[in-house]
Amino acid sequence: MEMEVSKNSPWVRISKRILAGAAAVGPMVGTLWLLYVIYKLLLRIGDSMVSFIWNMLQRFSGVEAAVPSFPGIGLLHFLLPLFLLFAAGVVLKRSGGRRTLRGLESVLKRLPLVGLIYTSLVQFVDAIQGLGGERKFKSVVYVEYPSPGCRLIGFVTGEFQENEECEGVTSVFVPTSPNPLTGFLILIDNDKIQPCEMSVEQASKMVLSAGLVTPEK
Repeated sequence: MEMEVSKNSPWVRISKRILAGAAAVGPMVGTLWLLYVIYKLLLRIGDSMVSFIWNMLQRFSGVEAAVPSFPGIGLLHFLLPLFLLFAAGVVLKRSGGRRTLRGLESVLKRLPLVGLIYTSLVQFVDAIQGLGGERKFKSVVYVEYPSPGCRLIGFVTGEFQENEECEGVTSVFVPTSPNPLTGFLILIDNDKIQPCEMSVEQASKMVLSAGLVTPEK
């Protein structure tokens, strides 16, 4: 005969406290871990840049010497990529910098494989930058799949007129759960769209939690 564990038993209370602590500390630990990863990445880039510049100076001068080291040099290596990005942003604000960038872009786009990769990355970065502006998800809808009565959550990304005879088509991004960064894009006739009263934020939380977090109404 199996023993039933009481809801008020010490083990159940301890487990609930552990889960409550994990839920409270988890997001903070994840944020700190992500910041640490970014710091290590920038530090590694800075180290590579300093080593490259030092090696070039040695070749021109003909004098071999180790890379200088002193307290706080790691912070300088970390700040070097950020300073270069800041300088690039200042230069690109000027007309000459923008013309130079457009020239480099035109060269990259003409290359067979490099052009495809570069264009895709530019579109991805533009989409990330525009999430808080006009190109954010417009609304939430339902997509009937895989059988009648079943529905998927989709985010409306835009509408367009396919041809003169068509009444209109809506582009819907259907994310996968719990990883909303992947999914697929479908085109649905406007008259077949099933509206949803959830906000974009509510639907996003529901997708991220695999349905564990649902709206109150």
